[in-house]
Amino acid sequence: MFTNKTDLLIGLAAGIVAGAVGYKMFQDHKEQILNSFDSVTKKFSKAENTAELSEEELQAQKEHLEDLIAESKAACIIG
Repeated sequence: MFTNKTDLLIGLAAGIVAGAVGYKMFQDHKEQILNSFDSVTKKFSKAENTAELSEEELQAQKEHLEDLIAESKAACIIG
């Protein structure tokens, strides 16, 4: 795999540099990254509140989802 120790050291150095750059970028954009995860988890946490929805609200959501599915299938057929 490695022909000599120089290749190993170059690969090790490149890995360390890449890790350090990735860590620095994460630290610089930490709030933005965590906020994007929060927005995703809020979408899923809304699903937990379905027990509080009335039957009419659930039926409306179902119809909306069916409409979206139909539009998506139509777009795939056309496109």
